[in-house]
This record gives sequence, structure tokens and C-alpha cells, in this order.
Amino acid sequence: MFLIAMITMTSCFQHVEPRSVGIKIKTMGNNKGVQPVTLPVGRYWIGAFWKLYTYPTNIHIYPFTAGKDEGSESNEEMRFQDKDGLQLGCDVAVSAQVDPALVPVTFQTYGGDMETIIKSYVKQDLQSGFIAYASTHQAVELYSDKKMEMLAYVSKAVSEKFKPTGVIITDLSYKSDIRLPDNVRESINEKIKATQIALQKEQEVMQAEADAKKTVAKADGDSKAILMMAKAQAQANELLSNSITSTLVNYELAKKWNGVTPIYSGQGSVLPPLFK
Repeated sequence: MFLIAMITMTSCFQHVEPRSVGIKIKTMGNNKGVQPVTLPVGRYWIGAFWKLYTYPTNIHIYPFTAGKDEGSESNEEMRFQDKDGLQLGCDVAVSAQVDPALVPVTFQTYGGDMETIIKSYVKQDLQSGFIAYASTHQAVELYSDKKMEMLAYVSKAVSEKFKPTGVIITDLSYKSDIRLPDNVRESINEKIKATQIALQKEQEVMQAEADAKKTVAKADGDSKAILMMAKAQAQANELLSNSITSTLVNYELAKKWNGVTPIYSGQGSVLPPLFK
């Protein structure tokens, strides 16, 4: 009897494992249901008419993709239409975790574990968010410059809805491009390519204009430098010319004469005017 009693008592102890929180649920009697107290990691006495339920607190990542080889159990891609009714789609991955302080609220609201919550509840609101945003934009916008804005819109809407119930959306990311009908995608790619080429040509024109202005500026600078040098040389020549007199010439000749009178002077030869 004692052994049976010990086994019975031992079986009434249950554990909340690391990276988890627990809640107690009373199954019979007064105040039955989920108790508002969150249990941290530890060992707890769970008597008759009670159950212990635990929630992992680590981040859970679930992919919603078109192919099984990308993580989903079936085709779980996000599907939506643009403002013109074109059928679009994309793969996303959502990361979520439970708020330990709100585990009783989470359990009462959803009942299941995090994966069940994400697949059964979060997915629906993700889908609704993509539909709501895409319906006000054209496919070309969603495929290019509005792609990240759409993701931010959906992430904010879903996060705000689930946060009060203890489900924290930590991240939402694309796992694929926005999928379009083939003809639409090709048309959009051609438009994007044409725009890129136009921008490149515009940049080339701007660069050519800048190079031309640089060349003109250099030529202008060179011509001004040459003109300044010419003016300086002309002024120097003028000063030199004005400084040359007969007295100065005689003086310079006298400095170079050796004092000997030439022995022969041919017809037409002129003696230097040394002492005029």
C-alpha cells in the first residue's frame, strides 16, 4: 500500500521544462478552467482534477510556400490579386513566439500549440493582409518598388492583431519573388530594363556634359595663362628697350675692349664709338 501511495504521489509531480512556461487547468469543481497564473521552469504538484499544459517560449518559424520541398506540407503560398484582377502569389516565412506573461490568454484564445496557432490562425490573417494591400496596387508596383512596403503592411497588421493574445510575430520575410503570369512578368521585366537603360543613358549624358565643361574650363585656363605670359613678356621687352641708351652701349663695349686698336680695317668697317 505504501509503495502504491508513493507511486501515486510521484506521478502527481510534473515538470515545466527549460524554454517553456506552464499553466494549470482545473477540470472539475469550482473555478474550473485555465488558471491565470503562469508557471516558470520547475517541478509542480498536480493533484486530481488538474492538468498541466506547457508552451515553448522559443521562436517558431513556419514557411508558407508553394512546394513541399520548400518547407510546407502542401501548396500554402499566399495568393492575392492586384487592382486589375491579375492572379499573384508569393512564398513567405513567419517567425513567432508566445509571450510568457500571456500564456493563459493564448491558451484560452487558441487552445493549441504554436505551430497549430500559426497554421490555423496566423496564416488566415497573413492571407487577408496581402489581399487587402494588393487590391489597391498594380502588379508592376507589387513586383518592384511596392514589394517591401506590402510585406511591412502585412507584418504590422498581423502583429498588432495577435500581440494582445500573447502571440508575438517576430519576423515576416519573403521566400520567393512575387509570382506573376508569364506574359505579365516578361512585360514588366522589359519595362524595368528599358527604364534602367534610360537612366544609364541619362547618366552618360550628364557625365559627358561634365567632361566637356571640364575641358572648356581647362582650355580657358590655359589661354588665360598664355595671355598673361605674353603680356608679361611684352612688358619686359618694353622695359628692356627703354633702358638701352648709347651711353649704356659704349659702356658695355668698353668693358669688353682689350685696348688694342685694330691693325687693319677693311672698307666699310666702323670703329666702335668708345669715347664719344
